[in-house]
Amino acid sequence: MTKLGKVTHHLLVCAHKHCLKRGGRETGRELKRALKDADKRGNVKLTAVDCLDQCDDGPIVVVYPEGVWYGAVEVDDAREIVEQLMSGGRCVERNVLHVLPAAAPVKKKS
Repeated sequence: MTKLGKVTHHLLVCAHKHCLKRGGRETGRELKRALKDADKRGNVKLTAVDCLDQCDDGPIVVVYPEGVWYGAVEVDDAREIVEQLMSGGRCVERNVLHVLPAAAPVKKKS
């Protein structure tokens, strides 16, 4: 089980039927393999979600805390997203659908 204190990133992968028809299952598997190959499984939480409501652009992957939404993520793109993320948080521009504006820092309760 992942210790949340070690988590630096959270990747959401759409597992809705529209994304799955476009290769979403393979994209999710490749993200998992790429994280394992980079020895980052403990630092990155990977979650399959029911729907990210971007069906026409699937498979969809969202990366937090960067707030980057990727569309049409194929297997090769999935590996590149992980490689870029681990080497400084750069985006794979060709797949970017949207980047959320930076949010104000959240203060933890003491």
